[in-house]
Amino acid sequence: MNDLEFFLKWKHYLFSIAYRITGSYVDAEDIVQESYLRWLSIEKTNIQNHKSYLGSITARLAFDLLKKASRKKETYIGPYLPEPIPEIREDLDHEKVNFAFLVILETLNPTERAVFILRELFDFDYEFISNIVGKNSENCRQILSRARIAIQSRKKKFEPDPKLHSQLLLEFSFACYNQDTKALTKLLKEDVIAYSDGGGKVHAARIPVPGVRRVLSLLIRTTQKATKSTEIYFGYANGSPALIGYSEDEPIIVQIFTTRENKIDIIFNLVNPDKLKAFQNKENLLKLGYLRKPKLWEWALLFVRRWIS
Repeated sequence: MNDLEFFLKWKHYLFSIAYRITGSYVDAEDIVQESYLRWLSIEKTNIQNHKSYLGSITARLAFDLLKKASRKKETYIGPYLPEPIPEIREDLDHEKVNFAFLVILETLNPTERAVFILRELFDFDYEFISNIVGKNSENCRQILSRARIAIQSRKKKFEPDPKLHSQLLLEFSFACYNQDTKALTKLLKEDVIAYSDGGGKVHAARIPVPGVRRVLSLLIRTTQKATKSTEIYFGYANGSPALIGYSEDEPIIVQIFTTRENKIDIIFNLVNPDKLKAFQNKENLLKLGYLRKPKLWEWALLFVRRWIS
């Protein structure tokens, strides 16, 4: 097996490390490419575990970039959200890191995040991790403990039922399209909150929007503008059902939400074009099954339910 064949064998694994550490699809792609260039330039005769060595190259590049990015986030315009990536239902399993969890990871400092991800998600030993983050093994154990506590304090105790989540997504999209405030009110928790990440590149709320009334106003105002010019598709982003909007075949929004007590409690609106790169090439995503149009019978069934209720 030559260098390229070996690298391609582990490319997805390396991307997973880079993406989970940085939370950026674009940065992860760049890191994987840089890892390959470094892999080509080193002498491999004395390397006992090639996969582990490749992982260390990628993890170190990702950690270095994460530290630089954390300084940029301090001056970021509006809420900062991770970059979503498309998935298909068949790829989803209990090991996937969903979007809401990636948002929680953003609350950790770079060292806490890297230690948590490398230990909890990839099961690297502490000696490996200490070489990446520049801390000794005992410090890494303490950092991991702090990170676990911080995450558990924010993580939901119960994950939503996937079928219910998909059903809520369908009803939500139908209500938004029809500007149905009554239906939207039933779908949203009273304390719902909406985060919009425009990054100063497009118009978006620069602070989180709290409460059902304000969120309703935001949804009606934004969907009213988008209804005529936007094509809406269903898909999955980071293990969560998502609405993906396109205008002239370019992605303009990825909308993801979380649920609590069978209602929507958090809405994430990603509209910064720099964070929608993974959803470009709409036709290819449709062919591969990452996107789908809502079926006519689904809309019809919802219409009948509203009419008789």
